[in-house]
Amino acid sequence: MTSIRALAVCCCAVLALAGCGSSESRTADDVARAVYNDDIDSATKNFTPDLAKTVTRQELGQLSDLMHQRGDYKGLKQTGTEPDGAYDFEADFSNGTLIVKMKLDSSGKVSGYRVIPSPSM
Repeated sequence: MTSIRALAVCCCAVLALAGCGSSESRTADDVARAVYNDDIDSATKNFTPDLAKTVTRQELGQLSDLMHQRGDYKGLKQTGTEPDGAYDFEADFSNGTLIVKMKLDSSGKVSGYRVIPSPSM
């Protein structure tokens, strides 16, 4: 009985830790999926007002096309952080990857977002 209780406590701890730091990854994934779908409203809903004003439908469409060239979107994985606090991700597609850099402001809104072709493509 003690081992079952210990296992249950351990599982709860793992689930609690899994949620830590994941809001940045969820935000990055939400934005990437919206860009992939060429959905400007969803792509910019988590942006700061200043950043949202700079996004045009034409630029979003070009970025969506770049993503579609790499195939079906499979998801993101965080690969690091920059000294300025920006988050680095690798966006995985069925035929390649892209580098995603995202910066958040103090309220958790996206204040910077870039997608860069991977060196291998």
